[in-house]
Amino acid sequence: MIQQRLCPIFAKERRPLLLGHLALALALVPIPMIRTGWIDAVLILSTFPSQVPEPVGLWLLLGGTVASLPLVPLFLAWSLPGAIRVGLPRRSIGLLCLLVATHPIRYYLEGVFHNAAIRAKAENLHERYPVVWMFKHLDTLLLLGLVIWAVLGHRSVRAHGKLWFHWALFVCALWAIVAPFDSNFGFHIFPTPE
Repeated sequence: MIQQRLCPIFAKERRPLLLGHLALALALVPIPMIRTGWIDAVLILSTFPSQVPEPVGLWLLLGGTVASLPLVPLFLAWSLPGAIRVGLPRRSIGLLCLLVATHPIRYYLEGVFHNAAIRAKAENLHERYPVVWMFKHLDTLLLLGLVIWAVLGHRSVRAHGKLWFHWALFVCALWAIVAPFDSNFGFHIFPTPE
């Protein structure tokens, strides 16, 4: 039963598509660490090892990577079934609608889980470095692009287009999921005066 389902996925003519799915799935792994500021801390600890013992930055990077690895099979399970069929699957359209519907709520509740000091520090950081604010809200533009793509070509998207659509959809979903945990985002790389 399982072998019959897996054989068409791993067929020789579909291997380039499978490798593309795998490469983009691995590209999802650092996104939660980037979005939460985990990578910022790792870079600072690696750049200035005199502050802490040397392998701490490496251990943090390894821990964040291991915590993000379940994204790989999740992305493959989402994007591989029906990858050859033309058109976007209903599950992807449904997830896109859910992300669009919850986006204004998430934007409104931004920083609500952080204390007043962290919110003030974030506002100061965003005023001094608008690029940090733009990167923090990158998913807004990406969602808008996905909506336009879905409306114009949801019936005609081919395998490689679906692969990129699913990857961008997962990036938006990760951006939304880790948003409550972004209290360190940008603080290490772009210091602000206290």
